Amino acid sequence: MNNEVHTNRLESEIAGWNSKEDRLKKLFKSSSSLENSLLKEKLRFYESILLKYKNTNQLDERTALQIIRNERNTLIKKIYPDRFRQYFYKLMSKIVVERINAQKESREELKSNQLLKDNLERTGFKDAYNKVDRYMRLGQDKFTVPISYYLNEHDQMNHSLHFIKNEQGHYDFKGFNSSLHHQNGNNETRQYYFNVEEVKAFNSEQAYELLSGRAVLTAGTWKQLDFNQKGVDNNYQLKEFHESYGFNIEKSVSELFLKTSDQSEINSLIDSLKEGRREAVTLTKEGTECKVYIEANPQNKCLNIYNENLRKVTVESLFRVKRDVPLKLQSSLKLEDNKVKSKCRKI
Repeated sequence: MNNEVHTNRLESEIAGWNSKEDRLKKLFKSSSSLENSLLKEKLRFYESILLKYKNTNQLDERTALQIIRNERNTLIKKIYPDRFRQYFYKLMSKIVVERINAQKESREELKSNQLLKDNLERTGFKDAYNKVDRYMRLGQDKFTVPISYYLNEHDQMNHSLHFIKNEQGHYDFKGFNSSLHHQNGNNETRQYYFNVEEVKAFNSEQAYELLSGRAVLTAGTWKQLDFNQKGVDNNYQLKEFHESYGFNIEKSVSELFLKTSDQSEINSLIDSLKEGRREAVTLTKEGTECKVYIEANPQNKCLNIYNENLRKVTVESLFRVKRDVPLKLQSSLKLEDNKVKSKCRKI
């Protein structure tokens, strides 16, 4: 995860007040009540700053808050010389501030939790919110929520959702790590960390498609993991193919011999391919039907086509006309033709 650069927010707040104070002094320089009015206004400003940033974890801001507390106490003594009035102001201020603070905290917590819930739902982790809520109630500065499930008898997805407490004491969804474990002969596992920016672009389903080696279209750009390259963070490199690269999936689909001519079905197919899915379709040519699987291949500006055994084939091999093949070669091609045309039948 990227290191965040923090700035002292109190500096800009205090600079803004000082500028405002200078303008008021010039504007009302002949007023006899100006000084007392400015002192009361400054006291209210200090109270609001202490309330606004009371949960900050930044050391320089905490130091600035301590100085402001001392300045506030000095102002109270100056505005209310009588000790009883000082005590009464502090008591009333505490009651009012605590009430305002409780109402504000309640509103902000509800808003923050709803935003977090929406982010989890958008990224495909809606069912994880109850577990996340239990962790938030523990009050830890950061925590990780594990999620694991099987997609089929061979593929298992594991996610680790990362959360961190922000300056306001609420929790932000900072990213998730996804790993795909394929229980084949090699028991292969691939994993990728989706940072806070990538969380806005990808969801859990797209994470599976990416880890399966397929490309996903997001914000007008095709993206695909490069399993041969890793960055300094040990994450796979993300290959990008922009619109100017020249892959036109609509054109590629239109060049297939799709059985369906229903445009709504074709549009749904294209939308699914853009999500990175591998889709089953039926092709038909010269009276022959053939069921295959297709997926987008933006790097090579084409569609990958697979037979029922998920072996890559071409349209030409699927609809090869045997009568054009010499008799001597027909026997050697028979087995391969049966494999790629095992789903084919005469209409």
